[in-house]
Amino acid sequence: MYKSIGNPVRPLRLFIGGVHGKECRTTKLLLERLVKTGRPMNGSAIVIPCLYMGKYVTTLSLNYLNTKACKRLVKIVEAFKPDMYVEVHCYKPSSYNSLISPSRIKVKGVPPLVELEGGVLVGSISPLLKAKLNLNLPVLIETPCGKRENFKTALRILYVFLMANSTTEALETLGFKHRLKDA
Repeated sequence: MYKSIGNPVRPLRLFIGGVHGKECRTTKLLLERLVKTGRPMNGSAIVIPCLYMGKYVTTLSLNYLNTKACKRLVKIVEAFKPDMYVEVHCYKPSSYNSLISPSRIKVKGVPPLVELEGGVLVGSISPLLKAKLNLNLPVLIETPCGKRENFKTALRILYVFLMANSTTEALETLGFKHRLKDA
């Protein structure tokens, strides 16, 4: 875990990587690079590059709520009460189409992710986790697993969240202004 405490301490940004399966192989490298990019100008950041490495259980399943990973996550969120929450995942290239599919809402019960560029996707976290963690506007960033050529794009996006004073500000900087007003 990395902490960067600014003055004032708020807003507090929490970046969590590797919430299931073998994602840590990608998220750890990516989030360690984020830490090296600098500190937020206002507030502070906590970066956890690898929450848990073990059996893959989708965060869209009720079963996830009973995993060690979820229990760790709940303790972390309750302890720090972040103002901004960014969950970093990686996906297999074969999952790309299902992640961005407009039918994802019917098939999985969650809206499709949006590609910002270079295969890096953005969306909201699992509704189950959002409710369990009691988070306001939590963000999910997905990058292709093991594809270091996508790191530059993913890192640029994560840096926007690191420097922003709110999730809304970060999303607007990334071009989601019109979508936020419709939400």
